[in-house]
Amino acid sequence: MKAKRWLSSFLALAVLVSPLTAHAEPSDQMSPSEHRELKEMTDRSGGTIQVKWDEKLGTPRFISGKLSKPLKGEPFEMALTFLDSIRDLYHVDKAKKSFALKRVDHDELGMQHVRLTHVVNGIPVWGDEIIVHIDKSRVVRSINGQFTANVEQNSERLKKPTLDAQAAIKAALADVKVEHPDAPPQALLHYFAHPEPDQINLVYIVNVYDKNTPADWKVFVDAMTGDILYKYNDIKTKKK
Repeated sequence: MKAKRWLSSFLALAVLVSPLTAHAEPSDQMSPSEHRELKEMTDRSGGTIQVKWDEKLGTPRFISGKLSKPLKGEPFEMALTFLDSIRDLYHVDKAKKSFALKRVDHDELGMQHVRLTHVVNGIPVWGDEIIVHIDKSRVVRSINGQFTANVEQNSERLKKPTLDAQAAIKAALADVKVEHPDAPPQALLHYFAHPEPDQINLVYIVNVYDKNTPADWKVFVDAMTGDILYKYNDIKTKKK
């Protein structure tokens, strides 16, 4: 699935669009509900918003402007209310089912930055995070992040692993050839879109720390088959 956006659709809505890539084809235009949600935000913002699309995922990477009316509730509640108003842009049913609160950051300007993790069946989607930026008047001023659409539909057969965490750890250790890791390996369930956004896998992401290499391995073990789908050494980004 490589959802692409038709540039003239945005111009018709008086939306200033900055695509992440230069490609725009009329064969994959926005749905009427997506048009409506963009138009509502554009109208609230006085005629112009800025949008950047993730060409591969087909969802917004960034939207800015006066995106909402003043909202009520705690930061997480405000973020969910806003996301429900644009749920068709992210292809979700209800924001409460699709987003879990990671944390809320505050800055010196009175902004609240609500970080949300994408979850399906209570399991996080690897790499997906949305940040909703709310000003001191409780108006959403921007939203950014990565979001993989349609994970719930594309993972219907993958609600429970057939492998347990210990079996995943054993497979990961064998793959990276670490007999004695320097910390107890952890295996956490995630949904993983690989190699394309509509090809969803249920995986254990196993962390293996090895001082000798040195390496901080992240090994993606298929939770249904035990196959190694992906791995990388995260040692360069590990905090000291």
